Amino acid sequence: ALPILKGVEAENYINDAKKKIAKTLRVQDKEILFTSGGTESNNTAIIGAAMANKRSGRHIITSSVEHASVLSVMQFLEEQGFEITYLPVNHDGVISVEELKNAVREDTILVSLMHVNNEIGAVMPIEEAGAAIKEKNPATLFHVDAIQSYGKLEIRPKRNQIRTQDEETHSKPHNYMEIAQ
Repeated sequence: ALPILKGVEAENYINDAKKKIAKTLRVQDKEILFTSGGTESNNTAIIGAAMANKRSGRHIITSSVEHASVLSVMQFLEEQGFEITYLPVNHDGVISVEELKNAVREDTILVSLMHVNNEIGAVMPIEEAGAAIKEKNPATLFHVDAIQSYGKLEIRPKRNQIRTQDEETHSKPHNYMEIAQ
């Protein structure tokens, strides 16, 4: 009976953590998915979104300064027949929302941006990006790699049109994914 009780205790800890994290993001706890870390979260969110939506299009947008875990996924998706647009950044390491909006097409299924750059600290304008994506193509999913910003900057996935988002506290990684449409 003891191993079963330990399992129940572990489940209670996980459920409690989900509720706390969901509260900070203003989402439902059932929308929180724990992973082993940021790379797995990025892989799960980006590849999952691309493969689930490939019948709607094969165009994906990201920035030229994404984390290696995102850039490697984009390379993999290019090998799978997806077309990737890499947005340039300005001298501060930030994309132009206007260039993003111009890059979104009818067949764009996903935009993936990091919120805060892990090397130079540049903050991408995710709120404006989410609005521009929704205005240009409401069907386009928006993924945000928020591993460097969670707990430091305000993040509101639903308000910012974010459908998948990764966070990591370096001791408790997790991935926000909107499960139900």
